[in-house]
Amino acid sequence: MEEIVLLGFGGHSKSVIDTIERQNEYKIIGVLEKKEKREAKYRGYRCIGGDEKLEELFKSGIKHAFVTLGFMGKADIRNRIYYTLKAIGFTLPVIVDPSCLIAKDVSIGEGTFVGKGAIINADAHIGKMCIINTGSILEHETKVGDFCHISVGTLLCGQVQVGDNSFIGAGATVIQGIHVGSGSIVGAGSSVVKKVDDNTLVYGKTVKRL
Repeated sequence: MEEIVLLGFGGHSKSVIDTIERQNEYKIIGVLEKKEKREAKYRGYRCIGGDEKLEELFKSGIKHAFVTLGFMGKADIRNRIYYTLKAIGFTLPVIVDPSCLIAKDVSIGEGTFVGKGAIINADAHIGKMCIINTGSILEHETKVGDFCHISVGTLLCGQVQVGDNSFIGAGATVIQGIHVGSGSIVGAGSSVVKKVDDNTLVYGKTVKRL
């Protein structure tokens, strides 16, 4: 079993840890975090330092890493960590919970996490470093760009496109064929029935440039 180091010790990390254990493909050696969170622990896993240990770990033979820091309202932190890991040489696997239903022709980019009970239907394409969270449904031919967060219980109908660095809130619905622009936020429970421009907040009846 190959070893993997995780980056980020919050609520999202617990979901990822549970899925990694259920997959039984990687052995978690520990979690990297900033100083104020280094006392955190979960299921026997502990913080083993911060980002400064990455090169040392890679040289020691740890070749796999995974970002377990959530979206946190913006994508740039996860983006920065991803490119730091790639510059060192780490491989970021796709982590998919065994409870998911995923069509055989779906493509999923590196570093993406797919949580419990998610359904991804035929000919869908998911970019790198995405979070496809618990119970979300991505219908046929959906396209989700890089560094996106598709929240719990979200429904993306067929042929929906979501641009890079976007956040779709819990329980939101995006109807058939709609395009959500890059860097946009769709608020929890919203129904999106027309195109969303880049860098736009949609929440209920509110549409606002970010």
